[in-house]
Amino acid sequence: MAIQVIIFFLGCSNKTMSFFFDGIPNHSDSLNIVRLDSLKRNDSVQMTEIMAKAIGPQYIIHPPYQQKECTACHDPNMMGKFVEPQPALCYQCHDNFASTYKFLHAPVEGGECTSCHNPHMTENEKLLLRKGQLLCFFCHDKEDILKQENHDGIDDTNCTECHNPHGSNEEHLLN
Repeated sequence: MAIQVIIFFLGCSNKTMSFFFDGIPNHSDSLNIVRLDSLKRNDSVQMTEIMAKAIGPQYIIHPPYQQKECTACHDPNMMGKFVEPQPALCYQCHDNFASTYKFLHAPVEGGECTSCHNPHMTENEKLLLRKGQLLCFFCHDKEDILKQENHDGIDDTNCTECHNPHGSNEEHLLN
């Protein structure tokens, strides 16, 4: 089974790209190449369809992205720019945790939803960037956490079994 790869070129030739970056495939390889500079603004729907075919059904897709409602989050005149900054953008549809909990997880308090969640699609439930402890230990030092007495023997237990990842009315974000 051949793997289909999507490459986004911003007006650069293959020769130029391969000079500056390792791993740029040759045009002779069987690739699906999409030139962004050849797409019109309305072709973002086409890009979404190409991406959906390339990633397959194993991904969880954020409903606005799946329904091609890009302008729900992105400025149509400057694609990539949000219509509102995080977290206000996310709170248009999702709970405002700042008004829910006494103690907030630092990324929630800082309005950095995308430090844990992918706003488009991911293989992980709840659109998380990583699974289980890998998500928490991306920022929190694993050795420091596991040497604490109350974490003895947790092995691969998901941190969210004891901690709320958004916030809590208890210290240390305990459930």
